[in-house]
Amino acid sequence: MKLIATPLLQDPIPSSGVPFPLTPHHFVNELDKHKALLLQAAPPSSSSPSTTAEPLTIEDFGRIVTSLSLAYYPYVGGAAPRTIIPVSTSPTRPVIFTANESPPDEPIPFHHELAQTPDPPQYVFFYCDIPTSCGGETPIIDSTLVYRFVANEHPDYMTKLKKCGVRYVRTLPSRDDPSSPIGRSWKSTWCVDSREELERSLRAKEGCSWVWNDADESVRVTSEAVPGIRLVTDGNCGGNQVYQYTFCNSIVAAYLGWQDCRNDRHEALRFGNGDKMPESVLQSIADFMQEHRVMYKWKKGDVMALNNRLVMHSRNPFRGPRRVLASLWGGLTDEARNSRSCFEDQIPADPLVFGFWKVGKDVCEDACYRAIAAGYRRLDCACDYGNEEEVGRGIARAIVDGIVRREDLFVTSKLWNTYHSPEHVPLAMQKTLDDLGLDYVDEYLIHFPISMEYVPITKKYPPEWTNLMGKMVLVPNDMTATWRAMENLVTTKKTRTIGVCNFSTQLLRHILSTCRIRPSTLQVELHPHNSQTKLVRFAREAGLRVTAFSVLGASSYRELDMSREEDLLLNDDVVLGIAAAKRKSAAQVLIRWALQRNTRPICKTVKEERMLENRNVFDFYLDGKEMEAIDALNKNRRYNDPGEFCEPGMGTFCPIYE
Repeated sequence: MKLIATPLLQDPIPSSGVPFPLTPHHFVNELDKHKALLLQAAPPSSSSPSTTAEPLTIEDFGRIVTSLSLAYYPYVGGAAPRTIIPVSTSPTRPVIFTANESPPDEPIPFHHELAQTPDPPQYVFFYCDIPTSCGGETPIIDSTLVYRFVANEHPDYMTKLKKCGVRYVRTLPSRDDPSSPIGRSWKSTWCVDSREELERSLRAKEGCSWVWNDADESVRVTSEAVPGIRLVTDGNCGGNQVYQYTFCNSIVAAYLGWQDCRNDRHEALRFGNGDKMPESVLQSIADFMQEHRVMYKWKKGDVMALNNRLVMHSRNPFRGPRRVLASLWGGLTDEARNSRSCFEDQIPADPLVFGFWKVGKDVCEDACYRAIAAGYRRLDCACDYGNEEEVGRGIARAIVDGIVRREDLFVTSKLWNTYHSPEHVPLAMQKTLDDLGLDYVDEYLIHFPISMEYVPITKKYPPEWTNLMGKMVLVPNDMTATWRAMENLVTTKKTRTIGVCNFSTQLLRHILSTCRIRPSTLQVELHPHNSQTKLVRFAREAGLRVTAFSVLGASSYRELDMSREEDLLLNDDVVLGIAAAKRKSAAQVLIRWALQRNTRPICKTVKEERMLENRNVFDFYLDGKEMEAIDALNKNRRYNDPGEFCEPGMGTFCPIYE
């Protein structure tokens, strides 16, 4: 089956689709990137693109959704009545059912599917079997756009929603009521047959409450507090990280649409603390969504695929026959995730890394503690930074104070250049663990592809760039032997993963072609003056994370006299212009740029207000033109280049990037 795909949220919507291979990882990548796709049968001949293709059938729809290696998602907790549609590709489990069967003259407001539940589906598919001639469109809207509107126009509401979450209040009948858009019974909603079964299910949801109406066997359920805002990350090993807040809820749907003989829409919503939501704000959000919706007119055989974390959908009223089917799915199955090298661990999911390069020993412990308290969970350390003991004390304080558990942190350290001989690798690793006060690190990286004369730990630590005689001495070394010693650290559980820093594509190829355990991460200097697009692409396509250091460019190198005042990206007119338009700082724009390139930026500061400012980057987005404008600043200018600083500083010529 050959398909073409059209991005539905692209402005303008392309007039024709492009070929779309139906493979799990390609699907995840493309839908995470475009958020909403229209899938159609490809024309029978590429030489005649105008030739009409036969519409996709219901069985084709079944083959599409069951071929993507997505986790099965049962329809539990939804408000709308549904009818199961059997397909041959899933004879034992219901995977396709009718879309909301509410009366055709009733509009269905915008919502994320099952957002009133703690774990909504990740992907929603619709299939058009019978298009209507009048109305019946399925409008969609980018939920990150809605988030930014609410955050800007109703900041007090947003603050309370983030803090408290939302509770949904709905009365459910004992039998399905097809006359109501929310007429699904409590029996079919929770797949139970009796009151006792339902109460057992509801008791498992902490904070959920219910009241029975004995007269008609209906039940009024107030949900537990669930998030109204979600930070969306890509947990499917896709190539596109999102890292945005999204207005992921059913708030507008409940406010506008939860109305029937049992329910009053004005009573359907509460903040998590029980306070009623202001209707003026709810109406303002609904009006914004109506104004900015994207509508597509259904054709027979169309399939709409939505990233349910990023896109809300609705339904317009219609006249005449209309039949649209739906299918809900989770993320990639474990088997699909493990089918290729993938280190998108998402533990923690937060992509921001707090770094300790040039953080003085006198402030390092406190900086580490305050960074963890501010929300950072990824910590970037190194033997060469000379402050791992202080970092370890900061971690220990945060754990003792109950701010974090060890398993919530992702701690990175690095093997220094003087310890590349296989017999020295475990010694360096153990010294790092002793200094950090940890049993293991989450990631251990080769700091530079530069092998230097061994300096005993007891004689000089950290050894920095020179031996005991004050000279930088390069030594022959087989980097594959060093890598095998790194692999043994994983085997002995000293580190969970291993990777490299400052490696070129050729060095990566060499490691990848000989390794037993693949590198998890490439950490390199990345900023708009040194974007290294090809290297980033190569690493990502090889299945590596990419961590970006010096994301602000020249700033960290001014005090070392390794950059000039005119190099500062924080003063660049393009960056400042975008910052002003977004009402953000230049630093926040540069960090956001790094995130949208699917890299994990390292942020470093000892000032608490800067720690918080650098984290405030999930509530805005750089559009395509803004990203292109920043990309255009590239000069291939490195500020941390051994080929430049080793010879004047240590008398040794040591290029590694040429």
